Amino acid sequence: MASSKKKYLKPGEKVVLSLMEEEADQITKLPLISEELLHMIYFSKMRDGIVSARYTLSELEELSECIAAEANNMKHKKLRKQLDAISEKIDQLNLKYYDDDSPQEHSQQKYSQREAIARRKLVLVKK
Repeated sequence: MASSKKKYLKPGEKVVLSLMEEEADQITKLPLISEELLHMIYFSKMRDGIVSARYTLSELEELSECIAAEANNMKHKKLRKQLDAISEKIDQLNLKYYDDDSPQEHSQQKYSQREAIARRKLVLVKK
């Protein structure tokens, strides 16, 4: 069973999105996908029919959103299901990582947010 803990990434660090060759081919045919996102697929490694493209988490999110939008506009049910499956695969990969802060900074942020909320509750009373 896969671990449910999320891994932290440094800002700009990339993760590998593994796609079957057919999935990568479907993505490259979609008109809403930006050239930047397509380049990641075009220049990725392929071995045994698996394309290994490297994306940041924000790029993965953008890619997933574009694929989902294309799927929603698709009239062909089989193709729509395939695109939905690709989008879900990307979303599942994205859920495995954090990319904004280290664990210590993340807990410090929560503490400072609690402080800010507590300060808002303070009321000035004139005598």
